[in-house]
Amino acid sequence: MNLPARMGSFDPSLGVTQQRSARLDPPVYLTLFPAEALSGLTNTKPASVLGIIGFDGFSESGTDTPYPVLTLPMSSLDEQKLCEVWLSPQPARYGEHQGIRYACNGDILFGCFYLPEQEQDSVEARTYRTYCRILDLIRVSGYTHLIRMWNYLPRINGEYLGLENYQRFCLGRHQAFAEADYVFDRDLPAASAIGTGAEGLRIYFIASRAPGRQIENPRQVSAYRYPLQYGPRSPSFSRATLTEFGGERQLYLSGTASIVGHETLHPEDAAGQLRETLSNIQAVLNELGQSRIKLEELGPDSMLKVYIRHHEHFGIAKRLLAETLNPSCPVIFLQGDICRRDLLLEIEGIIRLPRP
Repeated sequence: MNLPARMGSFDPSLGVTQQRSARLDPPVYLTLFPAEALSGLTNTKPASVLGIIGFDGFSESGTDTPYPVLTLPMSSLDEQKLCEVWLSPQPARYGEHQGIRYACNGDILFGCFYLPEQEQDSVEARTYRTYCRILDLIRVSGYTHLIRMWNYLPRINGEYLGLENYQRFCLGRHQAFAEADYVFDRDLPAASAIGTGAEGLRIYFIASRAPGRQIENPRQVSAYRYPLQYGPRSPSFSRATLTEFGGERQLYLSGTASIVGHETLHPEDAAGQLRETLSNIQAVLNELGQSRIKLEELGPDSMLKVYIRHHEHFGIAKRLLAETLNPSCPVIFLQGDICRRDLLLEIEGIIRLPRP
């Protein structure tokens, strides 16, 4: 089976993404692949598989592969069930470190980890241990700069002893970063944290030998500076991370929602929250100087992932995004819980930027 060259516009007749650009590849890029076709997926030159992220109960059993595979227990809202296939334009090496399966290619490291839930084990303790393992891996491997992290935890809005699980997650993450001497206005990766319907903590991430550039949103208070009303420790992530390899630039956009300053806007209004979210994404893009790009200019080299709390808001979100985005920009819709109870949706993305 031939792999698509990189992420591109979706061709429903083939069920894969097609690329129309002749630009060079960055050291990691993403394509969306139909889940039913993954059984025939093999490493092919010039691309190597760095990892696969599946949804909708995609089975990891029987996938005897050298690269990491992780299933997220989240429903895909589109009819076509797609998986994320992370690719490298150069051969990759594979390994495992304290339960973390990873792939690396000289420039970046891609890793996945699943930690089952255990009795008498708090959310913050599980998070702290997991992040310590990840930070140890990137230290010993030489890929010392976290670029992007995806976090999925059960009952994200559930409470225990007066704190939401997301607030407890933020406690464990903050402690791990603080002990590693992270400078919070320089070293934090882009990230998202989404609630799933199954037990256990699932994380995948990208780290690099070279640092990315931390990007913040002038419309929002930086998450790591949120006031105490959002928890005893603020969320430890940047609004986006900008990477550059050989002149090729990618922006890893964090989970972005209808928040201005530090407050949620448009409660109970999915359309209003989506429009505010898109304004926030554009505000981040405007911070890129000469590399800035407009939302409607995103093409087949970019991808947006939309998390929707309630299925009934899927139609609204899909329609409004279709009115805003270029149809060549891939979008995947998933059902998941958002970190605040009053948030109905969240959007993250990977955006290929024009050369300066």
